[in-house]
Amino acid sequence: MSVRMRGFSQYTRLSEALKVILSKVQPLDPESIPLEKGLGSVLAEDIVSEVDIPPFDRSAVDGYAVRAEDTFGASAQKPVELRVVGSVEIGVPPKIGLKKGEAAKIMTGAVMPRGSDAAVMVENTKLDGTRLKVFAPVTPGKNVSARGEDVRAGEIALAKGQLLRPPEIGLLAAMGKLRIKVVRRPVVGVLATGSELVEPGKKPPPAKLVNANTHSLSACVQSCGAVPKSLGIAPDDPEVIKTILRRSTVYDMVIVSGGSSVGEKDLVPDAIAETGELLFHGVAARPGSPSGFGIVRGKPVFALSGFPAAALVGFELLVRPALLAMQCLPPDYGRCRIHAKLARKVSSTLGRLEVVRVSLRRDKGAILAEPIAITGSSAFSSLTRADGYVMVPENVERLEAGQEVEVVLYS
Repeated sequence: MSVRMRGFSQYTRLSEALKVILSKVQPLDPESIPLEKGLGSVLAEDIVSEVDIPPFDRSAVDGYAVRAEDTFGASAQKPVELRVVGSVEIGVPPKIGLKKGEAAKIMTGAVMPRGSDAAVMVENTKLDGTRLKVFAPVTPGKNVSARGEDVRAGEIALAKGQLLRPPEIGLLAAMGKLRIKVVRRPVVGVLATGSELVEPGKKPPPAKLVNANTHSLSACVQSCGAVPKSLGIAPDDPEVIKTILRRSTVYDMVIVSGGSSVGEKDLVPDAIAETGELLFHGVAARPGSPSGFGIVRGKPVFALSGFPAAALVGFELLVRPALLAMQCLPPDYGRCRIHAKLARKVSSTLGRLEVVRVSLRRDKGAILAEPIAITGSSAFSSLTRADGYVMVPENVERLEAGQEVEVVLYS
């Protein structure tokens, strides 16, 4: 039933809202992409290496390849003397082998010559012609990167479900995997509603507001590894909104900001209900309580507040977990948590989860979480100044100054 000009008779708890959302989103199908486009994607298959990495025993230092046993007992007072029989260059297979009492000059990354099993750092040696004085002993394998010590042929080097960061991209390149199978990135339509909105770039006329939500929410979508598609601004016209919702189901998800509360012009929840199914409207959380969620033509649609801070908090609490789940990642993936002491008390409303934005600072060795003084749902600065947030549970009315709290970090 519509809540316009009636108000919310009840709110859905955040935990229940998330259960509903996660029951309706499914992982997307895999696709094959070139390696250079893989950053931020999630592997859809195990990657088995066909090669050893490194592919040969190589020196980890600049110095001399030796037989470790020939250096035993060496010291600054009583150095061991070896005979240098040649050198090994990087990228060139060694043509020499070492016998008892012999050494070879070697650079970092060069192939260890036959007969050697360790490398002595140049700092621990002194060369006089072909005679090398060694002032410190080495054990077998010392200063050597052994063949396959990083990855062995036949080993699962990267598992299905792994997010591809720069290190994973480098490892895939080292294995020669130039094409990879990943979970397709969600494509998300982002719509702003409100006849009072104009696009940024020009001074808004009197009583008009700049549409900032499309840009901030699109950035949120990108931060989750998904692809945003701007759907522009819809006026306060129910038929226009419904038409856009129907057409936007070519995307994997739709996010609508504005028009989600209980005012006369808050048309989005009804539009979702009339084009599909509205599964909940009104969440027991602040900011972001007018948020709603439904399904239109099989695609998830989120209704978020038009107030910037409330829209971003609603995205964090509701949309982000859904986007991660669509990519086979845990709903809370990528959010670190730390414990801190609250710098001052925080009051809350029983029955509603409070999302308190905080900045962090150190004081006498302790980490303090300072609640951001600006509390309005429209204030961007409550987020631009925040390092993270503290969630005050629905059954807690107040957190005291000095109380230890868990802070969810934004990055």
